[in-house]
Amino acid sequence: MDKISEKIKAARIAKGVTIEEVAEATLLSVNIIKDIEDGAFERFVGDELYVKMYLKKIARYLEIDETIADDYYAITREIKKADLKDLENKKEDIGSVTFVDKVKNIQPTKKQPTRKGVYEDHYILRYVKYAIVIIIVIAIIIVLGYSFVFTKSNDSSFKNSNTSKTETSETLKKKTTETDKKKTTKSDTTKKDEQTSTEITFTKNADGDYSFKLPDGYDQETFKLKVDFTFATRVDLHVNGDPNSYQTDTFKRGVYSGSLAPSMSDALKDDSACESVELEFNVNDFQYLEFSYSWNIGHRYYINDQKLPLEESDHNNTIKTFKLTMVK
Repeated sequence: MDKISEKIKAARIAKGVTIEEVAEATLLSVNIIKDIEDGAFERFVGDELYVKMYLKKIARYLEIDETIADDYYAITREIKKADLKDLENKKEDIGSVTFVDKVKNIQPTKKQPTRKGVYEDHYILRYVKYAIVIIIVIAIIIVLGYSFVFTKSNDSSFKNSNTSKTETSETLKKKTTETDKKKTTKSDTTKKDEQTSTEITFTKNADGDYSFKLPDGYDQETFKLKVDFTFATRVDLHVNGDPNSYQTDTFKRGVYSGSLAPSMSDALKDDSACESVELEFNVNDFQYLEFSYSWNIGHRYYINDQKLPLEESDHNNTIKTFKLTMVK
C-alpha cells in the first residue's frame, strides 16, 4: 500500500501539479487524494471498488500505469482473506477453552431452606383478587343495563304524548343539518381553490426538460430558484439563450460539491448532503435557463421553496443539460 501512495505522490510532484489541480481534473475531493498519498487506506474499508476507480482516474491524469488500481484491489482482498482466517482460528481456540472451563467450574446450586408459614407463590390470593374484580365489573354492567331500560321506557311514554312536537323538532333539525352541510361544502371548496391557486404547476417535456407556471394572480416581481448539488460536478449556466455564462454573487461557473465525495446511491437520497445555490430572476424578463453538467446525478431544484418532482430517468449522467422554461 505504501508503494502505491509513494508512486502517486512522486508522479504528481514530477508533473508539477498540486493536489487541488488533481482534484479538479479528476472530480475527486482534495481529502480523498490526500488520504491516498498518505497511505490512509484504512479509511476506505468497505469502499474498495470506489478506491479502485479513484486510483485509475488519478493514474490516467498523472500518465502512469493504471495497473496500480488492480494491485491495490488484489492486496485488499488478500488482507481480508488473512483476517478472516485468523478470526476463525481464534474462535476455535477460544470456544474449546471456554467449554472446558465451564465444565470444570460447574457447581451444584444449593437449595435454599424454606421457612414454615411462608409460601413461594401466592397463586390462590391472586385468583381471589381476579374474582373480586370480575364480580365488580359484572355488577356495574347490570346497574348500567337497568338504568338504560328504565330511561328508554320513560322516553317512549313521553314520545307518545308529544308526537306532534317531536316531529316538528326533528324536521327543524333536518333542515338545520342540511343548511350546515351546504355551508361546510362551500367553505371546503373555497379552501381547496385557495390552496390550488398558491401552488406552482410543473410539466415534464422530456428527461431533463421541465416547464413551470407560477400561480394565477402571482403579484411578485421576482421568483427564487434554489439548486442542491449532491454529487461532484462542473456546472455552467445560460439564461434566455445567452451564450455567455450566467454569473452572480451566489453562483460562479466551476466545480460544486467536490469535497463531499458521496457514492452515487447516497447522492440520490432526499436528505443527502449538498452544496446549495440560490438565484433570483425577474418574472417579466425570464424565459428559460439551461444548466450544463459534467455529472448529472441527484441534483434537486426548488422554485419559491416548492420542490420540482423529478423522476428517476432525469438522474442520468448521459443527460448533460437540465432545462427549465417558464410558461406565462
